Amino acid sequence: MTIVSFNVGHAFGRRASEVESAEALETLLACLIRLDTDYIKRHPGKLVSLYRGGLHYDRTKLWEPVPALHERGYGDCKSLTCALVAEYRARGVRARPVFRFGKNWTGSKTFHILVQTPDRNGYDRTEFEDPSRKLGMGQHDELTPFG
Repeated sequence: MTIVSFNVGHAFGRRASEVESAEALETLLACLIRLDTDYIKRHPGKLVSLYRGGLHYDRTKLWEPVPALHERGYGDCKSLTCALVAEYRARGVRARPVFRFGKNWTGSKTFHILVQTPDRNGYDRTEFEDPSRKLGMGQHDELTPFG
């Protein structure tokens, strides 16, 4: 296993603005979605769907692409959302990650990531898909669900 780390404390630290954090988060999400999309293209049919693959929600510190996510058996919003966005895109469904800033149970700034897809008329939905919640994120987790 090879781990690549990014030190983005400047973006997510106490003094960071939401704009700075949002820009960093968008970049990291785009990177993980690209890794997931490339893997799915290179290994068609190898992975089971996110919801049928036996995965569940649990917190991790790692941003894991789909093969590592399935190997671990669980992930949190960043990895689950990126995997689902890549899965949808591979099926021709337009999808994108969206995030909401909030506070966790300690009062610290945090974020939660969801999936947005267009409705039949092409307009953005006002409700978002939350793969973390669908895979078991609940009220006793470190991150209180919001969004």
